[in-house]
Amino acid sequence: MDHQRASSSAALPPAFRRLLVAWAGSLTGDGLRVIALPLLAVSVNSAPVAVAAVAVASTLPWLLVAIPAGALVDRFDPARVMASAHVVRAVLTVAVVGIIVTGNVTIPALCAIGFAITSAETFADGSAQSLLVRIVPHAHLERANARFVTVETLALDLAGPLAAGVLFLIAPWLPFAVSALCFLLAAVVVVAIRTTRPTGATAQNDADVLTPWARIRAGLVRLVSDPMLRVLVITVAVMAVANAATDAMLVLYGTQTLGMSEAWYPTLLVAYSAGTLIAAALVGRANSRLRGGQVMMVALFGISATMIVLGLVPTVAAALVAFAVMGLAGGTWNVLSATRRQRRTPRAMIGRVSSAFRVVAWGVTPIGAALGGFAGERWGITAVYLIAGGVIALLGLMVVRSFVTNEPGSQLVES
Repeated sequence: MDHQRASSSAALPPAFRRLLVAWAGSLTGDGLRVIALPLLAVSVNSAPVAVAAVAVASTLPWLLVAIPAGALVDRFDPARVMASAHVVRAVLTVAVVGIIVTGNVTIPALCAIGFAITSAETFADGSAQSLLVRIVPHAHLERANARFVTVETLALDLAGPLAAGVLFLIAPWLPFAVSALCFLLAAVVVVAIRTTRPTGATAQNDADVLTPWARIRAGLVRLVSDPMLRVLVITVAVMAVANAATDAMLVLYGTQTLGMSEAWYPTLLVAYSAGTLIAAALVGRANSRLRGGQVMMVALFGISATMIVLGLVPTVAAALVAFAVMGLAGGTWNVLSATRRQRRTPRAMIGRVSSAFRVVAWGVTPIGAALGGFAGERWGITAVYLIAGGVIALLGLMVVRSFVTNEPGSQLVES
């Protein structure tokens, strides 16, 4: 009992704390951009199709760029790759400031820059996943992922969006300037992290034998050949389509359907963040029996139910409650699904498998964003939330048995 208590209270490594600081900085920059970019798009063209076009372009790199990015992350020092990606994102975000100041903002320009920024993000995200499993002992992955989700919520869903709404009202270029500064600070912090390369046969083969395309293929093969990973990625992919559809319409749902101002509609994300923070705190401290597939299924059906409420009861009060509950469910899902994936992936392949996972799961988000724009244009904004909630509910019924009966092992796979 004493040994178990000591183990559970052991501090995470100092390098992880540095990674968390860099993670917080970069996600604050992302949080500013994900609110300011749609607001800028709406100021140019408020049609759902135009707003969705920017959302599609900003998510397309997860389909086209993420797998090669993962292969490079596994090949090189992930800390340096992550720092370089942050610098590139800072430069591209400054370019947005430039087109605003010079009065050259157009939907095609926003699509192009959004695509480029997210392309760099795929490198940063894969590097963060690789650094996490190199730094943190496998027994503490739930705690580390809970910290990641907490920081992600505070930065991406809370601090960034709230600041973006206010800064955008002061000057449309201001949130992008602050975002660029956040990326630069993250680069400075993360570049000092030092890790050792994974050892073993897999790592040796990757370094000395496999071509870049062979490394990419190995990551994809691992993802589709492992039954647990395969079900997980299919589930996340369908959820990503539904989430992308609603996310693409969020600015219109808040400002048009609910009648909230540009400065106040980000409070929907604040409510979501509050729920996610609670989830991260609870899941990180829960015992193993409360961290399994059953809890993941409760979270999935919770996400479905809140989306349906948003479609059926489009009022500010109902939306704030629904987003808070959705955050609680979403935060629980994110911590447990990330841990499940990490424990089923060899250390030497974590960058590629994580990126391949995101290609399959997040690469479909442009489809979801496009479908959201189409459905919003044809049937109205609330219909998007009703359809998305129904799709996730149907998905849950199809995969519930797999999640409940197929639990991951407690040890991280090494080869």
